[in-house]
Amino acid sequence: MDEGGKVSDYNFTMDEHNITEAITGIVNFINRAPGYKDSYEYQQLMQHTYKEHTEENAESTAMRLLMHYCGDVHQPLHATSRVDHEYPKGDRGGNDFPLASQDGLKELHAVWDSIIFEYTGYATLPFSDADWNTNGDNAKALIAKYQIEDSEAKNLDPKYWANESFEISENFVYKNIKENQKLPQSYDDTARGLAEKQVVKAGYRLANLLKSLKLD
Repeated sequence: MDEGGKVSDYNFTMDEHNITEAITGIVNFINRAPGYKDSYEYQQLMQHTYKEHTEENAESTAMRLLMHYCGDVHQPLHATSRVDHEYPKGDRGGNDFPLASQDGLKELHAVWDSIIFEYTGYATLPFSDADWNTNGDNAKALIAKYQIEDSEAKNLDPKYWANESFEISENFVYKNIKENQKLPQSYDDTARGLAEKQVVKAGYRLANLLKSLKLD
């Protein structure tokens, strides 16, 4: 980090078992693609499935993980980690980038998870009818706000999704911000638009991915 607090050097590495591999492995398992039992994902699912270690139970877990991972990979800080002399092992995707507390959020990753302070706090589970209605209204508003090209919505390549998130992180996320300070309003405004659009893309792509699965 330079004297102005800006990140001046980046190094990016890909974990051996990463989110793009996980999505692909889960899809191959659900579709019973050739060799699916040899994958790391299949073996982990079968080993850690709740109660009986059957493919049926593993598939239930896999579907939940698939939906979670498809959302996660579109959050830019799930696709990168700042690595420099101060953080030689990375900053855990912004989790170790402290900020002045705002709406209960104290680090960069959490701010992006909240869609830049738009949806802070934790949901009360299970959702009530009112919660479902609110979430549905929020989704409709975002879909109306951002027009996604059909070619983008139907792109089902997890590596493309990850690279897209990486580019947002590299070109914007860490720029012109300082640790332990409040994010500038101009940053919030731009970041919120980027994060919202990523949520819409994730929704379309998840829907198309689920429709592509060979379910019984």
